[in-house]
Amino acid sequence: MGNQAETGAARAARLIEVRNAVTAEAIEALLPKAETAMGPLAKAATIERLTRTNPDTIWLVARRGAARPEGFVTVLLLNEEGYEALLNDAMDLADPDDRYIVRQSETPAAVYSWASYTPGILANAIPLVVDHFSSPRYASADMIANVTTERGRRAMLRLGFDEGLEWRGTFKPNLFIKHRAPNSRLFPRRRYDQTADSAAGTGITVVHGIDQLFRVAAVRSAVYIGEQSCPYDEEFDGNDFAATHLLYSVKGEPAGCMRIRFFGDFAKMERLAVRKEFRRSTIAFELVRASVELCRDKGFRKLYGHAREDYLPFWQRFGFKLKHNGAPFGFSGHTFVEMVDDVEPPDTAISIDDGPYKLIRPEGQWSYPGILDRSGRSPWL
Repeated sequence: MGNQAETGAARAARLIEVRNAVTAEAIEALLPKAETAMGPLAKAATIERLTRTNPDTIWLVARRGAARPEGFVTVLLLNEEGYEALLNDAMDLADPDDRYIVRQSETPAAVYSWASYTPGILANAIPLVVDHFSSPRYASADMIANVTTERGRRAMLRLGFDEGLEWRGTFKPNLFIKHRAPNSRLFPRRRYDQTADSAAGTGITVVHGIDQLFRVAAVRSAVYIGEQSCPYDEEFDGNDFAATHLLYSVKGEPAGCMRIRFFGDFAKMERLAVRKEFRRSTIAFELVRASVELCRDKGFRKLYGHAREDYLPFWQRFGFKLKHNGAPFGFSGHTFVEMVDDVEPPDTAISIDDGPYKLIRPEGQWSYPGILDRSGRSPWL
């Protein structure tokens, strides 16, 4: 299926043309159409000015053989000062200052996706432009995009961007980054800490409060008790307050969950559940990947779980294999097998030598200051 989709995208790409030979007439003709679809954008004069500074700022897009350009992709090729200004929200994105932009012969510190108007098949121009910025001149520059739509989010993830990033203690959920700089100043939030800072966020978070745990219980009740007729006492087995839970939300609505329990030298994955109305998605895959990443970041090398026999192929996608002889066993009316996976913790895994403040931060949020960091710097101490 994936190969078919890739072939379709490649076929569509052959039907379009991308070029950066831009005229003022082309910009002025396209901007009103783009603003009708997207809302207010930079003025034509601003785009023309930045294009004179660096012609790679704008790329015109058209179906092959079309008489005139039908869309565009614009980027800001930022120097170090511009990169800082972007991250500090100090740049006027409607009218960026020339001092933030590198010349065409210079290597940028970052390539920022400014605005794209690529209706329909023209969307296949975006990977082509991204590919251009993988050339040697640009290959060491981080790529940044501000994404506010689900369509855009899926496109960025397909292109290998990480969702959400941390900058000086502030989480920027709508910024996506493709790390390429050898000493990149930015780090994405981990897979298990992706939910935007709002009640309508989409993504995964480690459960930190009783309200979130109620949401986990709602998902599991719908799936295991409602759909599979699992007895209540078997589903809520007394282990929920001795475990770490991951919750996947879609626009604030609880959609999926996973439970992890930590033992001496291994972690146990269990209670993976996705509500029926969200199963035509990648939520289950994302929850497993996030759970594995969390265990690795905590320093675990061995993962363990019980797989229903008919679901074993799903777990094998992530590297799990049958434990020993794989003898089946049963409970709650289903047959299960034991499975294990060997993983390698990263160099950044949590350690006793990480210092006192990191080790008292909320679970899964070790990379940036928590409330007790600020308390520890109180002038009252």
